[in-house]
Amino acid sequence: MDAATVRTDDVEHARAEVGRVFCPHRLIPQSGVRDVRLRMEARRVGGVGIVDLDYGRAVRIQPAPLENFYLVQIPREGSTLVRHAGHTVTSTPDVASVLSPYDASDMHWSEASPHRIFYADRQAVHRELARLLGRPVDGPVRFDVGMTMSTATAQAWTRGVDFLAEELSQPADASLLDHPQVAGRFEQALIGKLLLAHRHTYTDLLAEPAHHPAPGRLVRRACALIKDHHGEALTVGDVAEALGVSVRTLQDCFRRELQTTPTAYLRACRLDAVHQALRAAGPGASVTTIALQHGFAHLGRFATEYRTRFGESPSTTLRR
Repeated sequence: MDAATVRTDDVEHARAEVGRVFCPHRLIPQSGVRDVRLRMEARRVGGVGIVDLDYGRAVRIQPAPLENFYLVQIPREGSTLVRHAGHTVTSTPDVASVLSPYDASDMHWSEASPHRIFYADRQAVHRELARLLGRPVDGPVRFDVGMTMSTATAQAWTRGVDFLAEELSQPADASLLDHPQVAGRFEQALIGKLLLAHRHTYTDLLAEPAHHPAPGRLVRRACALIKDHHGEALTVGDVAEALGVSVRTLQDCFRRELQTTPTAYLRACRLDAVHQALRAAGPGASVTTIALQHGFAHLGRFATEYRTRFGESPSTTLRR
């Protein structure tokens, strides 16, 4: 994981340090003001990152096209006027702004407007979209500039962003995301949720009805693949990609054939594997270590799901 913390009142120093994290840009304080009060914490893992950024002053920011990444800017307070790709949005804590890599931007941040910013590499976004579609992405992926944060899907995505920020702030070797398989799965899930939570150029394709000529055979192949590889860095997107179908098609076939979802089936396989590992564990074994080894990043949720499935806590199983 990479991290940087910057504190400065100097405009040029602020511009250089923020540009080092994102891209070159113009930074112009409000008329009559010659300084800023920059407070920035930037953290990154894999193809995603979180930046908590506050200029402390009203500023105008003019970046060139981002080119290599997507940016979601969520004001914690205050407001930001964002012009991007021919659209103008007033961003507040209820409306995030989303910048795609292809166009320049012109932004006016109000004074006392701290932002939490999520960014994702362009290749990572295209790769996850291809998994969801079941085919390669053959054109630009442009998000709508304004993202309403009050919907259930947007709020779920925001909780994931906050979880990512919290874990990336942990000391070395103390974060759940130190494990590369866990970090990789979480990155895919967060990007995938964004693609489903906010409208973009492929949203209508993702929403098309899913059909498969042999749903039973597809589900049997998927179940076999999950059983053989659930201990690896496997996601539902990976399963769909391996079988040459979209995630939506795979989900539809699981619902029709098994009245469940591929995510739930994968989770059940992992819970069963953890159960077996805990029962076979020797002295000094750790529930946390075993859970992480089987892909469970959120330990509180894991413990709840484990108790629901087996009628006891993981620690009780370990002590047997």
